[in-house]
Amino acid sequence: PEDAPPPLLGPDGKPLDPRSPALLGDMFAYARELAAHKRAHPADDLMTALAGAGLEPAELEMFFFLLTVAGNDTVRSAAPGGLLALARDPDAYRRLADGRVPVRTAVEELLRVHPPVLSFRRTAAVDTELAGQPVRAGDKVVVFHASANHDERVFTDPGRLDLGRTPNPHVSFGDGPHVCLGAHFARLQLRVLHEEWRAAMPAPELAGPPRRLVSNFINGITRLPLRVSGPAG
Repeated sequence: PEDAPPPLLGPDGKPLDPRSPALLGDMFAYARELAAHKRAHPADDLMTALAGAGLEPAELEMFFFLLTVAGNDTVRSAAPGGLLALARDPDAYRRLADGRVPVRTAVEELLRVHPPVLSFRRTAAVDTELAGQPVRAGDKVVVFHASANHDERVFTDPGRLDLGRTPNPHVSFGDGPHVCLGAHFARLQLRVLHEEWRAAMPAPELAGPPRRLVSNFINGITRLPLRVSGPAG
């Protein structure tokens, strides 16, 4: 937003990157201190469970990092992406607004067309073959979520926004044992966002071009000018 507070600046006068080594070091130090506190004063919470799980220090730090960003970056990227898709397709929004499409179902389609993460790199554990391409154990393989979400072998008319699409086996939160830790929380927040928007706000209209995050990892939108007019719902 235009009235957002100024970013935190580092000693060099440049905005701090929350993923910089210095700030990550601060986060990891806090994670270790919190884990030590939870071991001494256990409670019925997630950090107590992690502190007592026998994780190596580096594993604990990365778990803490993932828990911090998993339900944060995903929603921050998916929320404006969903509103952008609806602003570009007024007919789809009307179906959502008048209740013809359940919000829960619509959220899955909005996630399909705008995955919060663009790609993830994985390491092949065994020799295999993918679409005729041999993959050896140890090879690095990049998964492009948006490409998978538009696979015409899986999705009928994948280029169309179909808020009632079921089933919807998109991979916007990954799949298998490495599925996003914050997926359930992210889905909950997105459902609440669209339920409240539908109840209180008119249809969103684009008031200018969106500004996208420059990243080959996060599918973010840094600015989304919207105009609303007419009755809510």
